[in-house]
Amino acid sequence: MSVSIPPATIRPTGRVAACAKDVAAQQHLELAIRRNGYESIAVSSLEELRALLMSENIAAAVIDEPESIEEIERLDTEMRRADRPTQFILLPSIGHRINVPRSVSCDVVEPPLTPERIGHSLFSAVGRAQLISENLELKQKLEGRMFDGLVGNSQQTRELRNQIHTAAEHDQPILVTGEAGCGKSEAARAIHLTRSGPTQPLLTIRCSLLTSAAIEKELFGDEESDGRFASAADGTLVFEDIEALTIPLQVQIAEVIRNSAYRRGETYIPLRARIIATTTTNLRQLCTEAKFDTRLLNLIERNTIQVASLRSRVEDLPALAEHFVQQCCVREGQHLRRLSDAALSRLESHNWPGNVRELENVINRCCSLAGDTVITAEEIQPWLEQSEESTESPGLTLKEMERKLIEATFNRFGGNRELTAKALQIGIRTLSGKLREYGYPPRGGPGSNRKQQRAA
Repeated sequence: MSVSIPPATIRPTGRVAACAKDVAAQQHLELAIRRNGYESIAVSSLEELRALLMSENIAAAVIDEPESIEEIERLDTEMRRADRPTQFILLPSIGHRINVPRSVSCDVVEPPLTPERIGHSLFSAVGRAQLISENLELKQKLEGRMFDGLVGNSQQTRELRNQIHTAAEHDQPILVTGEAGCGKSEAARAIHLTRSGPTQPLLTIRCSLLTSAAIEKELFGDEESDGRFASAADGTLVFEDIEALTIPLQVQIAEVIRNSAYRRGETYIPLRARIIATTTTNLRQLCTEAKFDTRLLNLIERNTIQVASLRSRVEDLPALAEHFVQQCCVREGQHLRRLSDAALSRLESHNWPGNVRELENVINRCCSLAGDTVITAEEIQPWLEQSEESTESPGLTLKEMERKLIEATFNRFGGNRELTAKALQIGIRTLSGKLREYGYPPRGGPGSNRKQQRAA
């Protein structure tokens, strides 16, 4: 007689929290959870459970004899807002019935509370959590493709993406604020792409680099050419560092925004461009000092987006660093490289006063010379030292980058040319030629292992 074997079931995996005030009840729940093949962790109150769910990845939470369904509803709402997949399983006391609103993601297991009944609910709850996690991951990947300059999955970056989606639903002016190098231009670009798409114009006026007369001509045009207000029609016009505009120009722009039209000669032309302004300063403070037009600020600050500094979202750094490494390798035609764990740790320990732009500069300089597949902390260190010397992170030529790396490696190996050449993966004769070019004495000569002081 043949025996039918039920089809194998793939059990979803995940950690499960057991919430109960009584220690014996905690132990009973943890035993039931472990018997069903899940890792368990116990807490004694909803406050402890909330802290656990916000800090760790928990697939399901089993709550023994909840006192208030309203508290569970609030906790569930917090988890959804934070993009947490946690599902809730409620175990009412004997004789007590729980009416769960449809908006709450939870199951109710009625007595008797056997491991089998709890296990059945756990299987469903952990499975749902796993599906939600996969959907969230897919959503983040899709958003990452749409906002390729806003890499990362920190809470601040997710909120920024949500703000960008909201800003894309209307055509009102947007003010993007934040420290230098934090990604304000990328945020403006993302708003444009989400609202207008890649086929419409995205034009930028760098207010700090042009004179007042040049900016006025750029905006309004002349008899020979259209201005940016016209050229950016159906697209976006970005005023970068808007605080650098003169007060008369600020007044003119405020009039254009208020009237949704600009004047060219004797004709008023409808404004069809979305206005986005970026700044690193407190514009309200500038208004009190009579250095910024209050009417213009009142028009652009109604929809303000704050871009967080890199040091306040360090959890984004690994993804950003790998993103810049891949970009540089493709641009330089190198084989794909990656950062070692030690290199990432060294990057994470840096304060990043120049924010994302500084990180990109450091990665580009490190990757400018071909090396091993794995980028080490030793390769990163010279560029971080230079970055620490100057928060401005000035651009270097490829030749200057090469010299910086060679000299830093040479000093790290105490002037040993063989070890230096091996680390740089270049020939000893090539290294000696480079050192001679930099002013080092010939190999074996007096002071050959010391850098000569260059004349001031």
